[in-house]
Formats: sequence, C-alpha cells, structure tokens
Amino acid sequence: MQSMQRQTGITIIEVMIVVAIAAILATIAAPSFSDFIANTRLTSTMSQLTSDMNRARSEAIKRNSWILVCARGTDTACGNNWNNGWLICQDSEPNNTCDTGTAANPNPITAHQTINANFVLTGSATSIRFNPNGTGGLGTLNLASGAKSRTANVAATGNISVSNP
Repeated sequence: MQSMQRQTGITIIEVMIVVAIAAILATIAAPSFSDFIANTRLTSTMSQLTSDMNRARSEAIKRNSWILVCARGTDTACGNNWNNGWLICQDSEPNNTCDTGTAANPNPITAHQTINANFVLTGSATSIRFNPNGTGGLGTLNLASGAKSRTANVAATGNISVSNP
C-alpha cells in the first residue's frame, strides 16, 4: 500500500499576496513617517533656539551686561538673515553689535550654524537684547517648514514661550 504524503510549504501566489500587502502598508506609512521626521526636526531647531535665548538671558544676569541674540552675518558679527543661524554675544554699549572678544572674554559666546534649508526663520527684528537684570528681549521669532510652524515669543520680562500656531 502506498501512503500519500502531504507536501508542506508556501506557493508563489501566497508570497505575491504577502508582498502586495506589505507594499500597500509601506505606501500608507511612508508619508506619515516623513511628516514625523519633518516635525521632529522643526521642534528640535526651535528647542535649540529657545535654549540659546535662555542661555543669553542667563549670561546677561551672570555678567551684569547686555547680551545680544542676533541673526548671524559672519562668525563674529550680526547680520540680517536668521536662516544663516544666530549669535549670542556680549554688547556692553547696547548698540546692537557684538563687542570685540579677547582671550579672557571670547565673543561671541555661541555661534549657531545655518539652519536646515527646508526651514525659514524670521524675526520681528534682526536682534533680541537682554538687559543685565534679565529683562528686555522683546521680540518674536517664527520657524516654518511648509504648513507647520513654531513661534518663540520673548516678553518684556525676558520670559520665552513657544507656541505651535
């Protein structure tokens, strides 16, 4: 008597169905993943900016001097385009220019590089200055990427808040 053995395995049609389902799921997930990455980069850049502004306020109090956060022109001078990055520097004569640095007191304190080319950073002014007591700095900076944006508002008290309009 011959016994019938049943063969086990998967057919090419079953493999093709699984590949088709995986392709459909990948097509659905890809745009939302791209959105997630863009949103994370936007949030990260705004977090760096607000962190640097908080540092500038802290430095103003610590040094008992005016500290400037300004759009970066060069490595040591302010410019007018926030997309080039920003500088934090001491401004002892409150004239909206960075003081000349020395070996003992380097200036600028921080220089942030150019931001992501997909972002646009605009401000109500090209600089925000904090007074020796931590107040001042009145201004708004808006970071946008397509339809998404984050806004940093600096109050006259020196407090910095971020909103997602």
